[in-house]
Amino acid sequence: MPRFVEVSHPEWIAAPRATVQSQFADLQHHIRANVHPKLRFEVLAAGPRSARYVQHVKLLGITQRDVFERQLHADGSMVDTSVEGFNQGGSITAHFRDESRDGRPGTLVTVTVRLPLPPVIGGLLRPLLEKQIRKELTAATAEDKHDLEQRGYPLPVLRAA
Repeated sequence: MPRFVEVSHPEWIAAPRATVQSQFADLQHHIRANVHPKLRFEVLAAGPRSARYVQHVKLLGITQRDVFERQLHADGSMVDTSVEGFNQGGSITAHFRDESRDGRPGTLVTVTVRLPLPPVIGGLLRPLLEKQIRKELTAATAEDKHDLEQRGYPLPVLRAA
């Protein structure tokens, strides 16, 4: 029975919930706009409420490849489960909630990463792994925030003159 490390991070984004949910779910946009420069994605299949994709990431100096299956739930939450690869059985979950700050409407996104602990890591390196996951998760949600608030989503279409 694998043990897991779980890290959550909330990020407030000054954009409507529907827009934030769409941007988080849009793998093709993430690829085209290079939203997360440290991650590489390849979409294997996509449907209206699901997707299957490959993600490459380097964590603690180890390049990891995982195949994720994504489910978009009726409440707007999104769950990506690793079905193959280094983190098989792990998941990335995003929950979205309307929240105003300083009179500005926006969305509070809470992303939770749950990864299995390799037996060799055990309890000794757990704090280091949690710290690294928190660092990468905080950076990734900041990149989504920047994409939504600065670049704009969806990206504007340039019209030929």
